[in-house]
Amino acid sequence: MLQTARIFKCLTFCAMPYAGVGWPQSCASILAGFSDTPVAPVLVLPRSRRPLADNVEVVSALPWPRTMLPWRMVADGSQARVAHRFTRMLEQADPETTIAYFWPGVPHDLVKRAKGLGIFTVREMINTALGSAKPALDAAYECVGLPPAHLITDAGVEDENAELTLYDLVCASNAPCEASLIRAGVHPERIFSTSFGWSPERYGPMGIAEPERAGPTVRFLFAGSISVRKGVPTLLEAWTKVVGSAELTLVGNVEPALESLVANAVASGSVQRLPFTPDIGVLYRSHDVFVFPTIEEGGPQVTIEAGGCGLPVITTPMGAARLVKDGVNGIIVEAGAADALSAAMSSLVSDAELRQQYAKRITLDAQAFTYDKLGAGRALAFVERLGRRHSLEGAQHL
Repeated sequence: MLQTARIFKCLTFCAMPYAGVGWPQSCASILAGFSDTPVAPVLVLPRSRRPLADNVEVVSALPWPRTMLPWRMVADGSQARVAHRFTRMLEQADPETTIAYFWPGVPHDLVKRAKGLGIFTVREMINTALGSAKPALDAAYECVGLPPAHLITDAGVEDENAELTLYDLVCASNAPCEASLIRAGVHPERIFSTSFGWSPERYGPMGIAEPERAGPTVRFLFAGSISVRKGVPTLLEAWTKVVGSAELTLVGNVEPALESLVANAVASGSVQRLPFTPDIGVLYRSHDVFVFPTIEEGGPQVTIEAGGCGLPVITTPMGAARLVKDGVNGIIVEAGAADALSAAMSSLVSDAELRQQYAKRITLDAQAFTYDKLGAGRALAFVERLGRRHSLEGAQHL
């Protein structure tokens, strides 16, 4: 039973600094969505270089003047400082009304300390469990004749599997992530099915309006690390087989092993490559289709952002992000399937009516994935699960 008469505190562990990008930005956006719930979020992190929502209390573990120095100069030891500060806050917390919400990079001992104090523990997954990610990425690198560059080791897999047993609840941002958690030994009852999302206000009024695009050439956009993990070798192979007038824009930093492959694609004349940009909304609005043949993800925010900005999406099951429905608002193909990917892209090049149909539908569907809704959903789920645990513990003592 949901307890709404009480105020709960969500102590959130973030090992990385906040600068308005990356997964710390997703974390901050989720916590901002707690604003109309009975949960007060506290974000404990090394430092914040940009303001957060008014409802989020920020606790910076690094002292001044380290908060002003380049991150590379203060990164070493910052996690230990965050863990120390977090431990002190746990020890002062009321287990009846406190949630410990952990993001990647948390020391096992800190989670154990929270549990030892009787505090409800939650883990946010930003990717699939390592035990599933490693073989998928190993196979992807082998397919293109490259040594694996993902840095996931067997020891890392074992370490994460042990960590995942510690939590009362684990947030899974897409269906493949859920499946990977179950394979890692997490009981389905301890998995919360959710998603990452988007914030329409970041993209201006065009974020929720039908985009204005014109011209005979269909413009495809890929955004993310230009890497094996994101399926770029498959994308570039498929691109050579696309039928019709089309252009492809790759946005992001290139994995070193793919530099020559990308350079050759750009030299062909129909592919351009742009560096990472925080103002991705401009590119969403100037393209026609988002293509994202990723091999391994958590719940890709770019898929939802693109859909919200009116782009039909071609992606893989891993990249669908609980948003993309095959044949409804986009197209889903298997990872690594270059022929299927080229056929999907060709179909949207040739059929403007289908593109428009998908664009209208995904723009509407993406409204369910705004961070205010997703944040509130997490907050209420955490409180409900905490209340359920207290009820079970009370029954056991009768």
